[in-house]
Amino acid sequence: MSLSFMDWMELLSIRQKREKCRRNVENKNRGIARYACPKAVLTVEAAAVLPFFVCFMVFVLYFFRVLQVQAGVSQALQYAGRRTAAEYSMQTSSSGQEKDDFTKETGEEAGGSGIGLLQASVFFHKQLKKQNCPTQYISNGIAGISLLQSDFSGNYVELRAVYRMKLPVTLPAAVQYRIVQQAKCRKWTGCQPGQDGQEDDTWLYYTEYGTVYHASRSCTHLDLSIRGVTYAQALSSRNQSGGKYHKCEKCGSGASSRSMVYVTDYGDRYHSSLTCSGLKRKIYMIRKSRATEKRMCKKCGK
Repeated sequence: MSLSFMDWMELLSIRQKREKCRRNVENKNRGIARYACPKAVLTVEAAAVLPFFVCFMVFVLYFFRVLQVQAGVSQALQYAGRRTAAEYSMQTSSSGQEKDDFTKETGEEAGGSGIGLLQASVFFHKQLKKQNCPTQYISNGIAGISLLQSDFSGNYVELRAVYRMKLPVTLPAAVQYRIVQQAKCRKWTGCQPGQDGQEDDTWLYYTEYGTVYHASRSCTHLDLSIRGVTYAQALSSRNQSGGKYHKCEKCGSGASSRSMVYVTDYGDRYHSSLTCSGLKRKIYMIRKSRATEKRMCKKCGK
């Protein structure tokens, strides 16, 4: 059977169309396979990383909870320490020996560790509840905080809180870590001779801009003995050391022949105002063992 030229052209066109359709289908299938693999990989990665990310965020939030617990315990310790130390201010007897108000009838000495621990525990738990501290993160809750290692001997109240923090997630092994916090307050018993090794260490006095230390608070350089005189009297009179009075550089310009001025027994200036800084003394105290920057006063430091 012979075919004409037109029939051959038509068959060729049909074959080309079939080949083109076959190639399109193959390319489409390759594209599906090409893009299917990366999507599957991303899904697997997300499934593997997401649990670790969630755990990380949980532990970050848990870290802030730990800080909140520590801050609450610290404030409660300081409150309990101050309150317990203040109780000693009322524990005095006629002979001068301190006694505990709760143990006077039994004859026990003041500062007993049992009574001190009981008082501190009451104050501590009361303040901890008042602050709404998240004690659920503490092993055994508020009962898991122990103050048994506190020390009430000597002149200080040393409170020491020991507790264990538990993790927010359940693990096969019970993982907990120990925390110790403490606060130290001095008992309100006043200053006693020989306390802190300062029985022979006396106090010295000095002014803000002075160059000497004074052994007595009543030294004439500290006690100015201000008196008022007339302007003419200030020019003609002398101080206790025999020196003349001169005009104060700060307020002396306001003085006139008819005005009242102010002088001191050992000063060498006359002042027109009582509020002048030259008539004021801001006195500080320092231990003699620490007074090394200035020399001693010639009048009272002998």
